[in-house]
Amino acid sequence: MTHEPPGPDNRRSRRPSTIRDVATLAGVSKSTASRAIMGQGGVSPENMEKVRRAVEQLDYVPNQIARSLNASSSAVLGLFLRHTRSPFYAHLASAFEEHAAVEGYEVMSLASGDQPDDANYRSLMLMADMRTAGIVVAAPNVDPRTIRQVASRIPLVLVSQMGQPSNPGVPYVAPDPREGGTLIDHVAGLGHRSIALLSFSPEQSPTQWARISWMRDELEHRGLLAGLKRIEPDQDLTDVVGELHRAGATAILCPHDSVAFDALAAAARQGLSVPGDLSIAGYDGVPPFDHEVFGLTTYRIPVEAMAEAAVKLIDDLVHDNHVDAGGILLRGELISGRTVGPPPAGPDTTDAS
Repeated sequence: MTHEPPGPDNRRSRRPSTIRDVATLAGVSKSTASRAIMGQGGVSPENMEKVRRAVEQLDYVPNQIARSLNASSSAVLGLFLRHTRSPFYAHLASAFEEHAAVEGYEVMSLASGDQPDDANYRSLMLMADMRTAGIVVAAPNVDPRTIRQVASRIPLVLVSQMGQPSNPGVPYVAPDPREGGTLIDHVAGLGHRSIALLSFSPEQSPTQWARISWMRDELEHRGLLAGLKRIEPDQDLTDVVGELHRAGATAILCPHDSVAFDALAAAARQGLSVPGDLSIAGYDGVPPFDHEVFGLTTYRIPVEAMAEAAVKLIDDLVHDNHVDAGGILLRGELISGRTVGPPPAGPDTTDAS
């Protein structure tokens, strides 16, 4: 029996090499191989040379989307985002791609853009038809029925969504909504006794509504709730902020950081100083809003940890490994900036005795 020499035809018939193959042949970790290939630094010259030789020997091509579509098994994951204009989703996508690369996957991304759900269904089925290994959905506007239909066909994980009763058995990764208590503790600890909330509707953002609802209940339980105002995307908040301040609110907690910046601008238009007259806090804590030059007090969602956990979950599903039912809730951290301080002196800021 003769062995054919390696050539183009034989290469096409082989399973595409992955980052794991490169790391094994080079004798380094997957993360080291990934950093070397992506030119991210932190790799010794000796290991760089080992990885280079392994890449050449395996004919490894980092962008394997076209090759994977013709292979019996895909090394491509689908990532379906709500949209790409939000810093949160942009940061999530970047972190997800980085962690996926370490596991040997390329990422194909599509965005909902708040399109009708029949269009979401077509987009997700397009990903499935292109033989992606699995799909991660980070778009809370997708109908639960669509999630169930797609999940019955291909491994699927939800990200940044609370586990919905209508999606039993679909694993998810999300920030723990109860972590809003950390922000409440910080604001109340400075002496605030009249704290207001801004929120979008549950239809516009189920994730934020779950968090704000928990914060509302917690503030009511503590006797600190000054009111909850529903707002619309891109709404001018001048009148809203002025009304809450006149009603006695000394602090406003916002559903995410960009709304907090809108509230800061609204306070300035009302002639209010922050935090002297009114404290304002955000939520998300992702770049660029977390930069110290802005000084925003916010709660940082653990985006990096969420992306890493999502890759691990979808990889386990792809390889038929055991995955616990339910979801993974992760904790973030408080960023104490300059937009929250003690309340102004007055009868609203003293404890009843």
